[in-house]
Amino acid sequence: MSKRKLTPEELRLWRNQLKDVKPLSKIKKLPEEDKKDIPLPPSQPPQVHPLKKPKSTDVLQPFQRREVRQVQIEAQLDLHGLSLERAYDILEQFLQRAQEKHFKTVLVITGKGSLSEEHTLRHQLPRWLEETPLKNMVFSYHNPARLHHGGAGAYYVRLRKK
Repeated sequence: MSKRKLTPEELRLWRNQLKDVKPLSKIKKLPEEDKKDIPLPPSQPPQVHPLKKPKSTDVLQPFQRREVRQVQIEAQLDLHGLSLERAYDILEQFLQRAQEKHFKTVLVITGKGSLSEEHTLRHQLPRWLEETPLKNMVFSYHNPARLHHGGAGAYYVRLRKK
């Protein structure tokens, strides 16, 4: 990688980005004339650090292995053949009714669909449970379900108390 000096425009943009930055420690500041020739740091791929899970009620809790083996389904919903919009509406109504009846665990059958297609119920259900207002009703979910409940085409959904 060849090093080059910043153009006046690049330097202006760089300083504009750094104007609100506060140093972590007290370091000797460069004189104003030395700031003119500050090169950009070499670009390096960002290092990925594992994130700690926030301790929040908004985060869905995982099913324990024992819970999957002993799951007691109190209601089930089959979404086979429905459009995504229709399936979401029906799922929302189903979860509301189940929560009102104080059900703890329900089974939602999406079908396996195309294993690589993102616009299938099977791929959208986790997004709905985590990223839409449905997350306020759901404590956790688990896929795949046991084979006699639908396997990879079904989800166990544990509901929050209302």
